[in-house]
Amino acid sequence: MLGAVYAKLPHAGSMRLLEQVLDWDEASINCATASHRSVENPLRRDGVLGAVQAVEYAAQAAAVHGVLSTMLDGGLELRLAAVRDLELGVVRLDTLPSPLQVGARLEGRVGANAIYRFTLTSAGQPCVRGAITLVQSGEDAR
Repeated sequence: MLGAVYAKLPHAGSMRLLEQVLDWDEASINCATASHRSVENPLRRDGVLGAVQAVEYAAQAAAVHGVLSTMLDGGLELRLAAVRDLELGVVRLDTLPSPLQVGARLEGRVGANAIYRFTLTSAGQPCVRGAITLVQSGEDAR
């Protein structure tokens, strides 16, 4: 299922960070992945995947949710506009041995623009949480 969804998003190759949609409804999505352990993860810097990179995982979960809930049809391009209330419970993601679960809950939407609250967990333990705002890119918004 994710292959068809990612085909409607700009992510390609190893930037497709999520591996599985566990469940979703009109208000939320839960995804899973082990891509944080890959040495090929494009978000690594000097071999390290810092916890702040969880924001990209959350943004991708929100984008996947947008496609699944038909708010995004592949014609719109969204940009990460803001990160709020970011809480880092770990320093690094790459040292977490268990798969990551990325949950995102829609807090509000105006057109394709959306605010999501997210939580990234591993082995049931919260690792990173916060909120992101996604907005249509300049050309799409016209």
